[in-house]
Amino acid sequence: MHIAVGLLARRDYSTYQIKTKLLQKGFETAEIELVLNRCIEHGYLDDARFAALLLRSHISKGHGQNRIRQSMAQKGLSKDDIETALNQSDCDWFELARAKADKKYASKGAISDQKERARRVRYLLAQGFAYDQISYALEVEVDD
Repeated sequence: MHIAVGLLARRDYSTYQIKTKLLQKGFETAEIELVLNRCIEHGYLDDARFAALLLRSHISKGHGQNRIRQSMAQKGLSKDDIETALNQSDCDWFELARAKADKKYASKGAISDQKERARRVRYLLAQGFAYDQISYALEVEVDD
């Protein structure tokens, strides 16, 4: 219990991450489940809270929904927790995509040809944005 609380005192973790860390330290599964349940009961461990914190962190970095979903899944969050966090977010994903494109390509100006447009689309896809968000971001950029 002390190791789990010590880890959680430094920063939030998902249940999966704490379980993995305790398994790596050689604890038995039954003992880990007991500790996890106690941490959840005391409010030290909360996957919904962790998902909300992770979401805010990724939004501040300008990441899109797809990249955020992938990151949350890698950290062991359930699909329900991921979707709940994303649905409760008041982020305008279209404007976030536009801001990310503007920041990256501010010095390059308007899109000059298809090759440049494809480069920008690939970049925004890698940042986790959907095609409709990317289209909006690049259209708004052209209209400026």
